[in-house]
Amino acid sequence: MDKIEAAMHELGAEFAAGLDQDGSMQAALSGYGRRSQTYDAAGNGALIGRWDDDLSPGLRNLMGLVTAGADGTGEFVVELSGTRAGDYVVSCSADLLSLPPRVVLDVGYRYPNHPAPGMAKPAAAVNDGRPTDPAVLAEVRALVAEFLAQCDRLYGESPRFAPGHSEAEILAVEEQLGVRLPEDLRALYRTIHDDGQESGLLGRFSPAPLEQVVRWYHEGDPGSYGWDDGLFEYDPVVFETHPFGHVRRLSRDDWWVTFAPDHSGNYAAVDLDPAGLGSYGQVLTFGRDVWGPIQFVAPSVRHLMRSVVASLRDHARWDDGSWTTPNHEWSVDVGRRTLAEAVAAAPDPSVVQAAHLRAVTRVRLADLAAFPHLRAVRILDVRQKAEHVDLAIPSGLPVEQVHVVAARFEPERLAATPTLGYLTLAGNTEPVSVAALAALPNLVRLDLAEAVVTDVVAVAGFPALRVLGLSARQWEALLDTGWTPGRLAAVELGGRASVPEATAWLTRIRALVADRTDGTGPPVVRYRTVRGRR
Repeated sequence: MDKIEAAMHELGAEFAAGLDQDGSMQAALSGYGRRSQTYDAAGNGALIGRWDDDLSPGLRNLMGLVTAGADGTGEFVVELSGTRAGDYVVSCSADLLSLPPRVVLDVGYRYPNHPAPGMAKPAAAVNDGRPTDPAVLAEVRALVAEFLAQCDRLYGESPRFAPGHSEAEILAVEEQLGVRLPEDLRALYRTIHDDGQESGLLGRFSPAPLEQVVRWYHEGDPGSYGWDDGLFEYDPVVFETHPFGHVRRLSRDDWWVTFAPDHSGNYAAVDLDPAGLGSYGQVLTFGRDVWGPIQFVAPSVRHLMRSVVASLRDHARWDDGSWTTPNHEWSVDVGRRTLAEAVAAAPDPSVVQAAHLRAVTRVRLADLAAFPHLRAVRILDVRQKAEHVDLAIPSGLPVEQVHVVAARFEPERLAATPTLGYLTLAGNTEPVSVAALAALPNLVRLDLAEAVVTDVVAVAGFPALRVLGLSARQWEALLDTGWTPGRLAAVELGGRASVPEATAWLTRIRALVADRTDGTGPPVVRYRTVRGRR
């Protein structure tokens, strides 16, 4: 018995000793931490013992033994199962790279509204080298001067800004950025060097030194933001920034230029690529406190400065004019009400873009018709699975994502929603057909791994499909027809696949797409298993 096998037996015995019911655990470990899930004997998520913290040293020790000398990329996967009688099985693999197992076949593929770097430069961002607009420069200097005067009046002192930049210095920075900055931001940097003092000149944001602006712009992808761009992200939908029509509905943009932090994990950017109702140089924000779309702050840098100065004129103390934005997500416990009653009680249906429904028994998506900007619907509740969901979506709603966990549903009811791009169905007890979904022209991602489907082979004919998640049995049925994932961008083994099932699936997928992989990982995916009794 080698050291790895001995460590696996020790871990299995410790696992079985801590069980208060028969069950199992799957864990994925990396240098960043551990993710794990426990299951009862029926395969349902459950708390099955009080041994979790005690297992951590053993899991880490096993990972160190198996991955010794490896490059440390990916995850180390361990599966433990045991009984209260003391029997246990331990399987592990360092070749799966992730849990659930996933393979990206086209690293260049991006979902709609998730642009890759290299976006066309807006005409207004082209720099002709002209000096800063003198009228704008005069106004910005006057606003800075009044800000300082009001600070003296209210607080008895004012910030001391270092002198601003010359036209030549600003132009040199713009050449590194490849853009022309908005006139008022140019004028601000002509007037002050930066605002490291957090003076409040731009409310909560403090303009950074120009050399930092350049560094931010060229870190990773050019531009700013980058929200959920991966192919397996929970929120593939890009929600629209409120007020609607001002900011392009994108996950990132080459022409969002970050220029100021708020020193609380958020950043301000100027938008050089606005939507039709927006303005060149409008101020946006993203960061720790921004969940969902990038947020709109103000029409311009000058607008922020005017607001700050106006508040200082009118009040004895400074009002930061904090930006607020309506919550795009509506999460509700429907309970004993009907969904229609819950919708009627929503405070502002016009801003809702995502509806997360909990505590529902029977529900009709038609009752969501009052949300004209609805793009995502989720009906999943760890406490209570819905009994029946009528999936028919009202005509005209721009729904792009549906994620439903329910005992009964009819997938064909979704076939009349051409905007649908991302679909997860799970939990049904009555088998369903998915063939009608071939009528969806924009369905790019489909997850059926936890659904009972009679005709999974039908997905081979879905015209737009690029990302597919199936269970081990579903994948076997589909691949046994001779179909290959040649036109897909990514595949996933979902459901609760065992380590042996996962390694077999990944080996088969790699063999089918050998000409499309980047060479990472062995062609044959390995695992080890031991069995024993405490």
